[in-house]
Amino acid sequence: MFTFKTQQPILEVQNRLRRMMDLTVPNLPAGLNTSRAEDRCNRTLPALLCPWERGGPVSEDSAFVVTSDLSSQGVGLILRQPFRAERVLLAFWLNAKAMEAPWYFLGRAQSLRKLGGGYWTLGVELAECPTAADAGKLATLKPLVNKLRPARSATA
Repeated sequence: MFTFKTQQPILEVQNRLRRMMDLTVPNLPAGLNTSRAEDRCNRTLPALLCPWERGGPVSEDSAFVVTSDLSSQGVGLILRQPFRAERVLLAFWLNAKAMEAPWYFLGRAQSLRKLGGGYWTLGVELAECPTAADAGKLATLKPLVNKLRPARSATA
């Protein structure tokens, strides 16, 4: 039986990803033709990528990555080494006006490809945001996530 409650996690992911797209500037010209099923917005944003195993993050295996694009249900990432986890947590922290606290997403790694020059690309399908029950588990990532926080400019 279909219920609106089953749609709640993915709607929260979609709303947050669209907000991130709206708050940032494209890094490539619009109008590029692709054969993708959904539109992607080119964005270069720092993120923390962390394996999600046994219901929690594995902080010692996390890595700082850069996004190549965002869609309503996923993210393309650029990495310095291959990433082998199936379930992942992604953390973002944009400017303080837009995000008072970091945003977290849970998802599944989809496609890992060697890009060249020591770089890899990873597609991640995002399906939900961690719940309040996961807050204690996310606390272990605080020192890493704090590195995502943008520095305050001298004019701010």
